[in-house]
Amino acid sequence: MGKLTSLFKNILKSDVEDNPNPTTAPTVEPTSDVTPKSDDTPTTDVEPKDDDAPATDVTPKADDTPTTEPKADTEPEPEAEPEAEPEADDSPEVEPESEPEPKEDEPKEDEPKSDDTTDVATEAEPELDTDPVTEPEPEPEVVIDLDKPERRLVTSVEEDWGYIVGFSIQGRSHISGGTPCEDYHAYKELAPGWKLLITSDGAGSARESARGSKANCDLAVRLVSQLVAQKQWVEKNYMPTELEWFAEMRNLFAVMQHLIIASAAKQADAYKAGKEEELKALEELIAKTTDDIKLSKLKVKKSDIEKDIAKPLEARDFNATIILMLLTPQGMLTAHIGDGRMGYKAQDGSWKALMTPHKGDEASATVFIPNNWNDQRCVPAFTMSDVYLPDVRVVHELPQAVVLMSDGCENITWNCYARNEETGRYYDPNLPFAGFFEPLLEEMNGAADKDARAERLIEIINVGTRAGKQEHDDRTMLFGVLK
Repeated sequence: MGKLTSLFKNILKSDVEDNPNPTTAPTVEPTSDVTPKSDDTPTTDVEPKDDDAPATDVTPKADDTPTTEPKADTEPEPEAEPEAEPEADDSPEVEPESEPEPKEDEPKEDEPKSDDTTDVATEAEPELDTDPVTEPEPEPEVVIDLDKPERRLVTSVEEDWGYIVGFSIQGRSHISGGTPCEDYHAYKELAPGWKLLITSDGAGSARESARGSKANCDLAVRLVSQLVAQKQWVEKNYMPTELEWFAEMRNLFAVMQHLIIASAAKQADAYKAGKEEELKALEELIAKTTDDIKLSKLKVKKSDIEKDIAKPLEARDFNATIILMLLTPQGMLTAHIGDGRMGYKAQDGSWKALMTPHKGDEASATVFIPNNWNDQRCVPAFTMSDVYLPDVRVVHELPQAVVLMSDGCENITWNCYARNEETGRYYDPNLPFAGFFEPLLEEMNGAADKDARAERLIEIINVGTRAGKQEHDDRTMLFGVLK
């Protein structure tokens, strides 16, 4: 008996000494696994376990000796459990005391979080763990539809005299590369019977070509309006001769060139400052990006911005072509610098070209407003493709229909390439496809309203033909019909 009593005393002592350790080590570990559910700190989970002071007296060691359980008032287990349940309803902190037995399964510590069973608590963990996994979902947004271009500008006007419909849309290469549409167009009725139509194609190699094409259109509208007013052509019902028109257009395009060069010089410092701000924001984004693919794309963009900063803004960064038509009660006045196409349907029903594109020796090479096309020292610059710079026409005939376009539309609508059977060489016939324009004319005339007409024109040019579906360049077209 002496040995038994001493053994019981040693067990009691060991229980008392061991109780603080389980409360601070073994019991905290399971709660720490559950803390992410409420984002609570571990200290808050430990403090409620002050209730575990009685609970620690009821550790598995105490189950071996009923003599230790009276200290926790749980020796008569059938009576203690009913008394503990109401306490659990009043304060969840006592719940661990009400069920000391299951404490052998450490997940039972999750009960204050799940309110009932450890099974629910353990099942909730993976549900919360999946939440962070859903955060990166914005990345799979890279779905590019090459048949849905950006519409930079859409024009549709319908009057008693007829209608004008046009668009400037993004090319497929620009869609895939994330580059905005660099084409632009303009239409203005200067007076009854006097209508101004303009298209401009920004150079793909120019950094500010989108702004250059818009500047060409805006400046041309302003300057031509001033010219017509100053010369009183409307009041006099006067159409200039081809020589007069050439002199006026050469001077007008030279003024546009001067204004663009001056504007570029003024914007150089502001351009650099803007690029530096863009670079700073991009560097901050790169520092936060963890996705390797996205990071590589951002670094490429960063490199491009750094190149832009190192290279000052110049007038040639605004390079863009211009095609201009002034419809009058007596006929048509046209002028252009660069490439593209322009034509009309004559009164006899035939389709004719109104310009010869300025083409260089290399593919896609042409001339733009900011270039030295008017420098007398550059004699070759006076002509290109065997026509003068600018190329002008005066046609004393009222058209049934007219069309102006950037070169992104020419493969669909124009006969640009033909083979000379005698020489075996290819040349540019420069003729509108009547087989394309006649059905187009019927479609436009049959449109329900001007908005439907614009939508249908875009659809036809963009995806209505095989060549349209294969075209990667930006596209601009102005199509007009006179009743």
